[in-house]
Amino acid sequence: MIRSKSLTARLALAFALIAGCAFAGVGLYLYRALAMQIVERDDAELLRKAARARSELMELAALPPTGRAGEDHWQDIRGVVMGNDEFGLRVRTAEGALLASAGADPGTIPALVPLAPAASLDTSVISAWSKGPDAVPVHGLAMLARIGAGPATAHIELYQVAASRVALLRAYRVKLIVAACLGALGAGLLGYAALHAGMAPLRRIAAGTQTVTFTSGALPVDPARLPAELHELALALQAMIDRLRERYERLSQFSADLAHDFRTPIGNLLGQTQVALSSERSVDEYQALLASNVEEYERLSRMIENMLFLARADNARVALHVAELDLHDELSRQADYFELLADARGIAIHVSASGKVRADATLLRRAVGNLLSNAVRYAPEGAVIELSGRQVAEAAEIAVSNPGPGIAAELLPRLFDRFFRGDPARANSGESSGIGLAIVKTIMDLHHGSVQVESVPGQRTTFRLRFSGRAVAG
Repeated sequence: MIRSKSLTARLALAFALIAGCAFAGVGLYLYRALAMQIVERDDAELLRKAARARSELMELAALPPTGRAGEDHWQDIRGVVMGNDEFGLRVRTAEGALLASAGADPGTIPALVPLAPAASLDTSVISAWSKGPDAVPVHGLAMLARIGAGPATAHIELYQVAASRVALLRAYRVKLIVAACLGALGAGLLGYAALHAGMAPLRRIAAGTQTVTFTSGALPVDPARLPAELHELALALQAMIDRLRERYERLSQFSADLAHDFRTPIGNLLGQTQVALSSERSVDEYQALLASNVEEYERLSRMIENMLFLARADNARVALHVAELDLHDELSRQADYFELLADARGIAIHVSASGKVRADATLLRRAVGNLLSNAVRYAPEGAVIELSGRQVAEAAEIAVSNPGPGIAAELLPRLFDRFFRGDPARANSGESSGIGLAIVKTIMDLHHGSVQVESVPGQRTTFRLRFSGRAVAG
């Protein structure tokens, strides 16, 4: 069995990645800012040395001689770059003869356009190139400078080999990488510790849920003492446990009701058959026994058929054949079907309907038939059953209303449960299996509709079937 990574570990890893990206971004910004600041500082220093070199040349009385005889005359010019191994200069005559040089080796200097003697010095006159296989950056400039007050000029090349800058930025870059990695690792570890502590309520919920049984259905964790983010989860779990407990209780009651309803006809069949076999009987008596057994078999067959219908409906294996039906024709058909049964008790069925309904004809007749059967069974002799139907936009409503003893308010929520009867003693178990209203509810669910009941004990009971018009042919 493959076990997935824990949520705490995944979130801690996410924290580490986020922190690493944040540190890397900040480090990159600081690195670029430092590099730009160092370059700006070095370029400013290069321009200051260029201005100093120009002024030193103007202080000379005349062009000094070349070679060893003129060395002393160039000490002040060399002093411009002395004391810093990165800077260097070269002074040449207008014809290109080298007058003086000092400082670092710039490598191969590209062709630089010399700046005029009176031109201003700013960063735009600085050129950049690299030196050697390590590509050490070099910044430099070329300019013409007057010597003394005369017309003679000298060609000056001033440059900086930024080796120390490269070393400084390399070391700084390594430190930033190490700091970002350590920061990400620290964030991950601290995040893991914080998340592990934060997940403690979830672990309590999980541990508490393991102790829940159908006899003790309360979640042993007080939702009010949980963080706000877990409050709704705990309430949802408690609601789910309550629903499961309620379904379990209904299933237990269903099993007991099912056993009772099957026991009655089977007991009748067994008892009658044992009595008949206990002694010799006449042909008429055997025929009467077989006829009675057939009635019990038919009752068992109806119960099994109804249970199979409910099982198929629960597993979405009932195909609907939806058609547009006339409400008056369908309700009149059902009234005619129950007319003989109603006449036997002096009950009249009054039909008042108009409009259309989109439904499966067979299931619609079965639902209305179940309601009419109950209405005829519970209506007093001489009563009038109202069977009505109307269309509202695309929806339709059918109502079956009858006078009678009514249904107690506390029984209404369970009225559509399978095998539920309002009589705890099941005195009428031979007449009703307790599945009829459950089938009505299932049929309405298949049609995306609803069934409602209104009852006033001792007055009238009304069942309403509401078809939404969204039923889909299956």
